[in-house]
Amino acid sequence: MINVGIIGSGFIVPEFIKATELTGGYRYVAIASPVEDQLKAMCEKYPIGYYSLDNEKVYNDPEVDTIYVAVPNGLHYQIAKRALECGKNVIMEKPFLPSLAQSEELINMAHEKNLIIFDAVTLVHMPNFYKIKELVKEIGDIKMIDLNFSQYSSRYDKFKNGIVLPAFDRKMAGGALMDLGIYNINFVLGIFGEPKDVAYFPNIHKDIDSSGVLVLDYGTFKATCVAAKDCRAPLNCCIQGDLGYIKSDYASSVIAEIKLVDNKGEAQVFALNEHPDEAHYDEYMMFKEIFENKDFAKANEFNQHTLMTIRVLEKALKYAGISFE
Repeated sequence: MINVGIIGSGFIVPEFIKATELTGGYRYVAIASPVEDQLKAMCEKYPIGYYSLDNEKVYNDPEVDTIYVAVPNGLHYQIAKRALECGKNVIMEKPFLPSLAQSEELINMAHEKNLIIFDAVTLVHMPNFYKIKELVKEIGDIKMIDLNFSQYSSRYDKFKNGIVLPAFDRKMAGGALMDLGIYNINFVLGIFGEPKDVAYFPNIHKDIDSSGVLVLDYGTFKATCVAAKDCRAPLNCCIQGDLGYIKSDYASSVIAEIKLVDNKGEAQVFALNEHPDEAHYDEYMMFKEIFENKDFAKANEFNQHTLMTIRVLEKALKYAGISFE
């Protein structure tokens, strides 16, 4: 049993509980945040042992072996570091961190303490994603990759009216690239590895990228990745080769169904995710497997993918002149 202490009380916490109730093997010992009304509501609705306004109580609870970090992006580093210092495994809600140096620091600390630190990003654990990696060889020489994750944010209207919530707060490492664009980065890098060059062209609104285009240059082919929180469009993940293409009409966080189409127009459809309506299911099944088997080699494999992702993220932010300091 994974005995979890939750730090944070935002909308992602119910998603975490819903997914881990499906996987089984998780027990919610405690939850902490500064927002007491949210904590009370969570404990009334979900099987959480107790709540506290003091994170330290949860960090130091001997029943807790794993901390789930569900706070705004700008607080990830300090919360995860404190959890590791207290001897707890860490599930870090995406995006891991915008800083490569801090990411390396936390991953190295976890390794030194024989703890697991896990980047909770959905798609890289999905059967459909594994299938895409298998199918890529069937579409010949890769020419173009096109991703569009545009989703009008429920917080954008407030942002336009001067109410700045964490998703659009530069000091909290908000913005489109950090929120939706990180899925696009994980998608492309998870299949093709690290690109030769990175460029990010953001639409800056009130000091934050509310949308933007990331370009990943692999030399012989290119990937264009749109992420937008200020407008919407059909979702798309498409890999084009000279013998055909692979396409999903879902966001890069979900990929609930994929299509392989050859140059004759003949199509094969795959929908292999066990719980297509619960995008977080596979990532928490993976953490459960790593935790139960104490599979530090597997944890390190995913840590290396995380570091590759953060290297690209950091380059993109630097190219665009975006700083969260």
